[in-house]
Amino acid sequence: MAASEEVPILDFLSQHLFLVLASSVALWYLCLGIYRLFFHPIAKFPGPKLAGLTYWYETYHDFVRRGKYTEQISTLHDKYGPIIRINPEELHVRDPKFIDTLYSYTSKRGIATWLTGPFDFEGTHFGSLSHDLHRTRRAPLQRLFSRSMVVKLEPLIKQNVVKLAKNVETWAGTGKPLSLVDAISCMATDIITEYCFGRSYGFLDDPNMEKSLYNAIHTGIEAVIPFRHFPLYQKLFYSLPTCVIEWMNPDMQLWREFRTDIRSHVRKIKQDIVQGVIKPSESSRATVFTEILTSNMPDSEKDTERLSREAQAMVQAGIETVSWSLTTNLTYLLSNPPALAKLRAELLAAIPDSSPPFSLPPWQSLEQLPYLSACVLEGLRLGYGVVTRLPRIPETETLLYTDERHSSSSPRGSNKTWAIPPGTPVGMSAYHVHHDESVFPDSTQYRPERWLDDDDGDAAGGRRGGSRRKKLEGCLLSFSKGSRQCVGMHLAHAELWLGLAMWVRWFGDRLELAGGCGVEDVRYHHDAFLPAVSPDSKVIKVLVKPKVGE
Repeated sequence: MAASEEVPILDFLSQHLFLVLASSVALWYLCLGIYRLFFHPIAKFPGPKLAGLTYWYETYHDFVRRGKYTEQISTLHDKYGPIIRINPEELHVRDPKFIDTLYSYTSKRGIATWLTGPFDFEGTHFGSLSHDLHRTRRAPLQRLFSRSMVVKLEPLIKQNVVKLAKNVETWAGTGKPLSLVDAISCMATDIITEYCFGRSYGFLDDPNMEKSLYNAIHTGIEAVIPFRHFPLYQKLFYSLPTCVIEWMNPDMQLWREFRTDIRSHVRKIKQDIVQGVIKPSESSRATVFTEILTSNMPDSEKDTERLSREAQAMVQAGIETVSWSLTTNLTYLLSNPPALAKLRAELLAAIPDSSPPFSLPPWQSLEQLPYLSACVLEGLRLGYGVVTRLPRIPETETLLYTDERHSSSSPRGSNKTWAIPPGTPVGMSAYHVHHDESVFPDSTQYRPERWLDDDDGDAAGGRRGGSRRKKLEGCLLSFSKGSRQCVGMHLAHAELWLGLAMWVRWFGDRLELAGGCGVEDVRYHHDAFLPAVSPDSKVIKVLVKPKVGE
């Protein structure tokens, strides 16, 4: 009898297979939704229910609206308070006082897969998900990019800064507009590739400075948005023939060529080491990757593919932050004659006319100039660095956040302490912190004076360690903070101080924004991991006037 009863059940399943499957899927999603809304470890945190229920809320604002989720998060904070749930798994905090807790130098912090997956950075120190693996891979880079090593590297940096200056001089009086970001990225590219591989790309060898990886890098990074939400699209893209990609977007083809060229550099260094062309004892030829490949790191960490991705990450970072920050800074300065005149006066006093052409004091001396330092830091603030949220995962500890800045419209009570469970991604964003009016009043305005102490007439006011500057630097997230802070920060700082000093001291009174471009063309428009400007923005170009008397 039992056997005969099973037949109708089997017949029903076979005849209504689609209905059964659809019902099963619907039931699974229903249970998942109930779990996320009521039983998930972060279900109790404030935020829109739709964001806690599904990732499609984020996808809509990030993909459909093209990089607008960072601004939407700001709107959600205004409504729900300083700590909110922004997707089924992740929290976000908008409170500068939480920076040191989240971005700790001593506690174990992992990262979320979505942060690095779209870049194909698997195996890099940046893409290492666990704290311990990240620390292992970062250790040799930490030494190579330390402040003391960058000081030793200063002759190479100055050599390229001077080379850039000589190229800019050839544009004087020609009436041709020079792209700032292309020129600066040529300098940054030659510096980072020389240090990484022992051979620069030589982009500054061409006075026209037309070979720039900046646009290729940005085009590749713009693809992060669809890659992040649709990983299959990323795999499909990298499997496409070269001719198809070039037809779709020529800059994407440059992006692919850049990735291929990086691999060839790493293979060549490995080959030279095997053949004895490069030896560990030859310190004069030491570069980032010769040091890594001749170190005692495990062979698995010296894999060509892993190191190629590591090199790609470092070269991209070495080009982008310096190029955009300096371009942003110069645009604001050229649009603000009083600030430009004040900075130029400070530099003329430090580098008098009797100095040889394009000579610059040591980087550490330039750091002692208060207004120059204030301008560099203000440029970093408005250039953002990485603008997207940078979540950290407390691997073993429960983080405590006390809500002292809750919205007056929120019923959630003053000074409420939230316990964030271990394993929960928690993010903060440079965009939100850099525009926190309690820290940076009139945050959309370029005001270098905010970094100076009250006695800004005293040179000591802007030096390293000035009380106001020290406080504000604690809220500067351009290079992130903590154990995963950008490893190349000191190199970028050296290029920014030396680079801005060169541009303003030797060309500050001879540069003019061209083609109607201005501050609006460098303002943040949307989040593409890096800050992206409006599609209608003009390229920042300048005319270089001849010297007086020429």
